[in-house]
Amino acid sequence: MRRTVTATLSVLALAASLAACGGGSDDASPGTPTQPTAKVPTLDILVTNDDGYAAPGIDALVERLRALPGVKLTVVAPATNQSGTSDRTTPGPVSALTATEVTTASGYAATAVAGFPADSVNYALDVLKLSPDLVVSGSNAGQNLGVVAPISGTIGAARTAVRRGVPGVAVSQGLGDPTDYSPSVDVAVQWIEVNRAALAGSVARSAILQVVSVNAPACAEVRGVVTEPLATAPNSEPVDCRSTASAGPDDAASFAHGFATVTFLTGDTQTVTSTTAWPR
Repeated sequence: MRRTVTATLSVLALAASLAACGGGSDDASPGTPTQPTAKVPTLDILVTNDDGYAAPGIDALVERLRALPGVKLTVVAPATNQSGTSDRTTPGPVSALTATEVTTASGYAATAVAGFPADSVNYALDVLKLSPDLVVSGSNAGQNLGVVAPISGTIGAARTAVRRGVPGVAVSQGLGDPTDYSPSVDVAVQWIEVNRAALAGSVARSAILQVVSVNAPACAEVRGVVTEPLATAPNSEPVDCRSTASAGPDDAASFAHGFATVTFLTGDTQTVTSTTAWPR
């Protein structure tokens, strides 16, 4: 069932912001008891992509995530563009992969793996011995909707993480001239913040072991954020940022009407139809 989540995200994000500020007032007199500042759960995030470590999309994502309080960020991504490689892996032991210490476009330390997006996740977990709370893949240059999802390296990396026992977020941005990655990064970061406690361990890992696929169109103003299932047929409808049509019935249709979409997937790229109690 589809539901618009923008209002929920905004309210929860505002509540988190107020809690972080302690809910106090500048007009409180000296000695007036104030609410204790809420502790932000620490979140360990592994960032990867399929466009390569030097791509502007991963740079935009990293710069936003590193600015969040209480976040430990590690970047392990392909050395070169590996778009469309799904969850393919290089034959042989993961330890045989060549890795180089590099930096992103903005200078954040990263590890470049000579392999596929899935290789980068496996290298981070098996060779670097990382234990992230979350793997975030993207932001990809181009949307990954409907029938394209199974071949996406962006989603393939997140699927690999889920099969390894780590929740994954795949972030994809509709192309523009030039491409502005802010819309997709905004949705992904807000989703992570709203669900931070659950991701940090307040609920059982098994309850949140899913791929969260985020797609945002290249619109100056995204019309909203909706949860949608994957489209089951190709959709060549162009994006109309001025559309007044309702969202739905799937991710491709809503995207074409100017909505950002969030789709919950299994490690096998199947739409998750059941719901859980954790914030979404």
